[in-house]
Amino acid sequence: MSLKLFACGDVVNSKRNSKFIDTKLRDIIQSCDIAICNFEAPVEHSNMQKIKKAGPYLYQSRESVKYLKDSGFNFVSLANNHIYDYGQRGIEETICELQKTGIDFIGGGINFDEAYKTKIIEKNGIKLGLLAGCENEFGCLYEEKNRGGYAWLLHPKIEDNILYLKASCDFVVLVAHAGVENIEIPIKEWRDIYKRFCDLGVNVIIGHHPHVPQGFEKYNGNLIFYSLGNFYFDSLYFNNQGDDSYSIVLSFEKKQNQKEINFEIVYHKKIKGQTSLVEKEDVNFDIDVLCNLLESNYQEKNNKLCIKLFYEYYLHYYEFALDSFPRNSTLLRKLKWLIKKLLPFDYKSNDRYLMLLHNIRIDSHRFLVQRALSLLVEEE
Repeated sequence: MSLKLFACGDVVNSKRNSKFIDTKLRDIIQSCDIAICNFEAPVEHSNMQKIKKAGPYLYQSRESVKYLKDSGFNFVSLANNHIYDYGQRGIEETICELQKTGIDFIGGGINFDEAYKTKIIEKNGIKLGLLAGCENEFGCLYEEKNRGGYAWLLHPKIEDNILYLKASCDFVVLVAHAGVENIEIPIKEWRDIYKRFCDLGVNVIIGHHPHVPQGFEKYNGNLIFYSLGNFYFDSLYFNNQGDDSYSIVLSFEKKQNQKEINFEIVYHKKIKGQTSLVEKEDVNFDIDVLCNLLESNYQEKNNKLCIKLFYEYYLHYYEFALDSFPRNSTLLRKLKWLIKKLLPFDYKSNDRYLMLLHNIRIDSHRFLVQRALSLLVEEE
């Protein structure tokens, strides 16, 4: 007996594109017992009110839920950094639309308990446990609060839920939304955390958030897919990008006392605004190369990357947040800082505090900066 699960990365369908997936890819999705994506933003609704945060705001059309259902999706993960961009009303409207359409969800909710709720699917004699979490961005329920939001990957309840599902199910799948964006390898901290989750009982980790594909590895018989990349993203920045990425079809099999997990990779890219099934040679990445990056001199590559990104991005963020002179920046940036100091105009303190909070609370940012600074002062 077997159970098939289709899993893909991030979805934002804001432009009401009913044909955002081509027919061949849709056939694969519909052939599976479970099909899940990361529903990256709340649905559009009246009187939309943004929360206070640093970074962009995203929303999707209400019709996007129906389009997912029509394509064969029956599950979504709400554990991501944009699902609470429009506050309690946004997540309530989204869940209402999902329930009305008949799509189940994990990783988010209108309150703390719902956000951390797990799901158990039983089919063909197989019990599969599902849970989801995201790193600590705006909207995260890192502690019990009187509002909705999404589950934090590092909350103790995640480990409790893994242990519960391990004892109750044949297989456990964790959907994880975390990582530094637009890089080819996961940072070491997330690799270590994901392996810890596997040690506790997770059989498959399905990762996304970096927006680009990363490699996968087997760890003690378990599978870790670090980033599937974007599945369909039509926000302004990604609208004209190919979003070359991949999805996976997992086959969970149970024969007498034997349990087995097999998988196949499904390659796709956006062609004329439609996520289309393509061959391996048609995408702009090589999955074998990405997987090899996790093996050959990984620690050295990770350390160099952290220092590089610290100087290129994070140092500027902290300089802005602390309103300090950008010593390690370009001449143009230094001149702009001086002009702003001479003029009566200045950024609001609240903007700087939000940027500082953004870089401290988000686990990936904190992990990377801590490693870079440790390396720079030769602590490691």
